[in-house]
Amino acid sequence: MHLSSSFKLETLMLAAFLVTLPVYAPNHLLFETGVFETAVFMAPFANTLLASSLVAGTAAACVSARPGASVRLLEKGWVFGGAACYLIGYLLFVLAAALPGFGTAAVGVAAGLLLALGTVELAVAWGAYMAQYSLRQALLWVALMVGLSSLLEMLLASVAFAVGLLVFCVLLPLSCFLPCWKTHRGELVWRPDASAAEGRGAQAASAGLTMRRGLATMAQLLAMPFAGLMVFAFLMGARKFILFDVMHMEVLGCVLGALVVVPLCFVRSSRPLLPVIYRLVLPAFALVLIFLNSFPGGTVPLWFAAWLTYVFFGMLAILALASLVALAHGGELPCGFVYGVAVAGFAACSILGVAAATTPPFQEQEGGPALLVVSTLFFVALIGEALLSLWRASRAAACEEGAAAGAVVCDDNGLPGRLVPRRAPDVAARCAMLADEASLTPREREILGYLGRGHGIAFIAGTLVISESTVRTHVKAIYRKIGVSSREELLERVDEG
Repeated sequence: MHLSSSFKLETLMLAAFLVTLPVYAPNHLLFETGVFETAVFMAPFANTLLASSLVAGTAAACVSARPGASVRLLEKGWVFGGAACYLIGYLLFVLAAALPGFGTAAVGVAAGLLLALGTVELAVAWGAYMAQYSLRQALLWVALMVGLSSLLEMLLASVAFAVGLLVFCVLLPLSCFLPCWKTHRGELVWRPDASAAEGRGAQAASAGLTMRRGLATMAQLLAMPFAGLMVFAFLMGARKFILFDVMHMEVLGCVLGALVVVPLCFVRSSRPLLPVIYRLVLPAFALVLIFLNSFPGGTVPLWFAAWLTYVFFGMLAILALASLVALAHGGELPCGFVYGVAVAGFAACSILGVAAATTPPFQEQEGGPALLVVSTLFFVALIGEALLSLWRASRAAACEEGAAAGAVVCDDNGLPGRLVPRRAPDVAARCAMLADEASLTPREREILGYLGRGHGIAFIAGTLVISESTVRTHVKAIYRKIGVSSREELLERVDEG
């Protein structure tokens, strides 16, 4: 995989969207110091924004789940309409900052509603654009874009209001330009693999995707990444920790989290990257935080743990966003469903966090002890899930290690099969030739490459962030097109070249 060659300069515009994303509270810091009637304007705006984002995100998921409507939100009218809502909503914000008496409660409600509609639509459009990237590519570019956008947020918060507002107004059109341009040219598309759609069978074709089935698929593939993003949203809503009165700690945490995540993209492993991070890297990080949080209040280790917690959740946010991209890339769920659920869930957990902040436990010591309990519970859940997953995957892991060493071939259940020498240097070339002869789809070619190197169903599913049933569907299609009936026959064909 060539990470550098996969990058497109236009992707930098994603940073502009992340800087202006209204459901992310630190992006409001500039306006909180500049809007004339802050007390009158901001509360109706924030409440309307979160509630409308919850409703709009749910509606987007429902629309995308309807038969034949998986790409409806990527049509020109929807994307241009969403961009218009986004820009008009922020125009009301700018006017409230520029004109005394303009920032009324009614204007705040209107701005919140328009921005919620625009946010959901642009999130879906940007998600469809980013779906071109695989997991490692998405993880690298999302980490870089989150880090860059966080640095821009720090810049906006540290300069004079007029300068910050001018820079923000330049970023706004950039946040909408690429999705609109790609839609206008007919290049903003999301195409699930035809063989996967065929393999899901008549039931899927007749019944279509439902919210229940879609949520079950997301839970199966991205339970822990999605849970981490939701906890991040809850903590952000429950407490606003502003450093030196100019910088949200979430912003600094995302910058440092990006610095930690980027090197992970280049780690070579015989196992899928995402499970390695969630079963080894993050649990180890969580154990360190639990240890540091055990020190008495006012001590240096506890203070250091508070900083590291924001870095930890910054990493979780980056990993969750990259996982959503990988899920859309896999093609099992429509982009509208994936990002509609993500925005709705983020808004819902932010609302819960804001509501929790008004309760007595979260008002004691600025909510520190209560948030420590919430964070620790998530740490324990993360460690427990990692141990459970490692226990379940112990036999399959032994198989994958043997496959990577070139000695063992996994069966379709991910368990060790017969011993066979795999000539690794030219396996990729022979698989490519075989794929050309059989006219395999891009996804089938990708899976054939893993099969040719001896990897099993579980490894492939974890690497590509798709379900094992979908991998089996692709494998059956590969067998049919190549004219084999078993893994052994397939490997013999690969060896023959």
